[in-house]
Amino acid sequence: MKKQIEQKKIILVIEDEQSLLKVVNARLEKKGFGVITARSVDQVFNSGLGKKGFGVITANSIKQALHYLENLEKIDAIWLDHNLLGKEDGLDFVKKLKANGGRWEKIPIFVVSNTENSKTIQSYLDLGVSKYYVKSNHRLDEIIKDINLSLDNLKA
Repeated sequence: MKKQIEQKKIILVIEDEQSLLKVVNARLEKKGFGVITARSVDQVFNSGLGKKGFGVITANSIKQALHYLENLEKIDAIWLDHNLLGKEDGLDFVKKLKANGGRWEKIPIFVVSNTENSKTIQSYLDLGVSKYYVKSNHRLDEIIKDINLSLDNLKA
């Protein structure tokens, strides 16, 4: 009987808080995700993270995140904070990603932020993000489980 090898789901995590970024990265990897991390939009779009063979990608800036995406063959989802290092925020990232079009335009985006402003949340939803989580209202494991279920439902 052949054993089917399942490819890891890869998540790009864009979070400015270094300590939280480490925790999110560790939890996602523990749950079997590949993780790429960045702390700014600029870091996402201007680094060579995509050339590394790991699952979780993290970015600090919009620029860094977009750069990662251009060099990656596959990203299954994006975990995005609203407030990031640098001049740009999460909304700037989503706008740039959608403006670029192509294969990355339809990646599910999960915003995980302390920003509770209803106008900001609505702006993200209007841009087509999959879900907006207020950090203080959700446990990390709950968010990861929800993202995993959402990705499984996309496959089905």
